[in-house]
Amino acid sequence: MKRRYYLLTALLALFWGCEENKMPLPSPRSASTSFGANDTSYVELNPVWDSAQLGVPLDAPGDLTISMDGTLFLADEGAGRIHAFSKAGNLLSGSGLDGLVLESPRALAVDSKLNLLIVNGTNRLFVWNQFLNRVRIDSVADAGLYFDRETGQEITLTFAELRERLAAGGTQPHLRHYLFRHDPARVAEARGIYPVYADPEPSARFNGVAAGKYGEETVYLTESNFDRIVQLLLVPDLALKGQNRTVLFHYTAELKSNVAVYGSGSGTVDDPWSITTDDDENLYFTQLGGNFRVQKLLAGSFSPRYVLYQHAIMDLGRFVKPYDVALDDREGIFVLDGESGSVSKFANSGSKAGQLLSLGQKGLALASFNDGRGLLASDDVVYVVERGAKRIRRFQYSVSESDIPDDEKEP
Repeated sequence: MKRRYYLLTALLALFWGCEENKMPLPSPRSASTSFGANDTSYVELNPVWDSAQLGVPLDAPGDLTISMDGTLFLADEGAGRIHAFSKAGNLLSGSGLDGLVLESPRALAVDSKLNLLIVNGTNRLFVWNQFLNRVRIDSVADAGLYFDRETGQEITLTFAELRERLAAGGTQPHLRHYLFRHDPARVAEARGIYPVYADPEPSARFNGVAAGKYGEETVYLTESNFDRIVQLLLVPDLALKGQNRTVLFHYTAELKSNVAVYGSGSGTVDDPWSITTDDDENLYFTQLGGNFRVQKLLAGSFSPRYVLYQHAIMDLGRFVKPYDVALDDREGIFVLDGESGSVSKFANSGSKAGQLLSLGQKGLALASFNDGRGLLASDDVVYVVERGAKRIRRFQYSVSESDIPDDEKEP
């Protein structure tokens, strides 16, 4: 899913260092592809990103996501690491993730505050903030000085005390300023991977994570032990003052609701796995049980958009192990099925919404993936993470033979 966060992208650019040891620009791999007029295809790109090409050992790679500045984040469940790469495939060794370890990171998402959201098959949600690792932090504050309009007095409130006041129906006091202090240990913690939420059920198991729409602090998690989709709200619990007096935040999370629960019909879940959202905060999720393995829930009502016998995406038996779902910028829904080792594409708008679309006759259409686990569609490139082969394969959207360089065309 592509979102246009131009201001934050510009800010990130100020702190993004130059990359060394550049890889060659990608070139189409399917050189023998022949195209007819107006054919649509996804041509495989070279080089394939394996351990040697990426410059980092891969053990059990899984989910892949992208930040608004084009940074790719790859979860390696086997190694307990999250790696950052540029879109050219260069390892970003200065990202701040170097040396950070989290047991079995399973799924990733990035929100509009540059929080990298992480789940690892436990009952907890973790966060690592990309921007906090790009700027110098001077001080932190867990409380602020406020003017209470009801009493006419100045009061000191922590973030937790302010939330309790508002939850009890109190009025919002006017913030004078945060009470910043130097605390290097707290800064270091805020720059690391830290837990923001723990489900009350210790045996809960979060498999997928998605961020809400731009400007919102909502987070969605798929939970498979009790079969539900959980909606959380990120709330600040610490302010951090960066260079140029920029104020950033460290977060905790609160349970908002369960937006879907166990069942066998559409709109219910059974062993839910991956999840993503679009710009309107409609939900798209996959599950490994139940009748309908890939579903779309409408924002707000969380009612099912697609129904059996009307939309091919809801066909019984179409998917067995749909490990991931992704959206592109052309109103397409991509589904990666680990059982068949293939990717399918469906329309997401217009008269063909919910119907199967052609992937052409080459490239992605014919590709077979060895234990495919991660799927991403961004800037007309589809990325597929093969756990079995420990690599990432990429496929470029193409509509004509002219998209292939002359030296790559079939004679």
